[in-house]
Amino acid sequence: MRRSIQSLAAVLLCSGLLASCSNNEGVSLPTVLRVARTIPNDSGAEYDDYERMGALVDGLVKQLRSVDSSIQIQTALYGRRNFVDEIQRQTSSGFGPDLIITDSETTLELYSRDLIHPIGSDAKVSDNIPGYIFNLVRAKDGQLVGQPVSQYVQLACYNKEKVQTPPDSLVDLPKDNDDLTFGLALQLKDLYWTAEAFQAEQAIEIAMQGQKPSKEQAQKVSTWLTWLKTASYQQNIRFLNDQNSLRRALISGELDWITCWSTNLPELRETMKDKLGVVGIPKGPSKKLRAMTRLSVWSLGRNSSPRQREKALTFIDFITKPWAQKTYALRNKTSFPVDKNAAKIVASKIPGGLSALSQYEKLAIKVSAAASRTKAMVFRDPERYDTISEHLLDTIYDIETPDEASQNILSALQEERK
Repeated sequence: MRRSIQSLAAVLLCSGLLASCSNNEGVSLPTVLRVARTIPNDSGAEYDDYERMGALVDGLVKQLRSVDSSIQIQTALYGRRNFVDEIQRQTSSGFGPDLIITDSETTLELYSRDLIHPIGSDAKVSDNIPGYIFNLVRAKDGQLVGQPVSQYVQLACYNKEKVQTPPDSLVDLPKDNDDLTFGLALQLKDLYWTAEAFQAEQAIEIAMQGQKPSKEQAQKVSTWLTWLKTASYQQNIRFLNDQNSLRRALISGELDWITCWSTNLPELRETMKDKLGVVGIPKGPSKKLRAMTRLSVWSLGRNSSPRQREKALTFIDFITKPWAQKTYALRNKTSFPVDKNAAKIVASKIPGGLSALSQYEKLAIKVSAAASRTKAMVFRDPERYDTISEHLLDTIYDIETPDEASQNILSALQEERK
């Protein structure tokens, strides 16, 4: 009997405490947001990745809590290789992440598998974020699938002890010093800059609209593929499977020059020290420098409770504020803000930033930027992406001639439209 009275008293005491807490507007129960994020290492996260990301996230969350002190963050890092399958496994078990941070191509693939909740009208669209940016996060059904936050710049990374003058032109790359070895990744997402460097995207866009490109436009696709095939014949140019393989080869000294992304710079700086050189990617035949970027997107997971969804949107709103964009980018120094005002402040602080800013402002002026629209159409459609990738590889492996591959790509894209 005495134990029952004690238990009743404890229940009443707890009830009273909870009631008093609920009446205290200054007290807010914590909400834990599970954040899943991809990292540059394709195979998976290592200790150094968590150390670098932990320092960045801690500073970001500290500022976030000045806006909403109830939010707590649990971050998990994953390589890109099996990321979509891992999110599917977690979501199917009911323990999927509340926020997903990855590139726009992966975000669109997640949406195609129904693994993220479209952000729709909750997207932070403002005059300071150019409209063409949202093309890259708009699915085929018209839904905005995530919030654009930052852009990673594609660069050239090289060993300064080996490369005295990095190549300025794509056309000259195969002709460079035979003592140097250059590396390119075989993935279309890492090679698409070469298509734009040869202005091949014009014919690709027209074909995707169901129309036949002109002979001159189609010839630019063939010229692009011819350059790739010629490059594959050169002893001093190597095509490796992915970006991760390129980085390892540069660090080990097997390669002297590679294409890279600004997200790779922390790892490369730590391992190569003063030997690391960074410049913009080479120009195409037009001699116009095309700064290539990859969009970083924040999207909503499927398994969130209403309160977690609300807090996730609070976090997204926070990270899209101009001052947060600037602070986040300057602390990280690997990304380029999507906010135009913040971009101007950050541009000079990251390698390739000024070139990216120039390209960004040119595209922002246009109501409809063809290059970005074409890239969006290619990367959000797996069939189109696979079509171009297949014939690109067949050209490099000498299965098709550049003219045959060009004709097959453009014909297939027109048929898919119909």
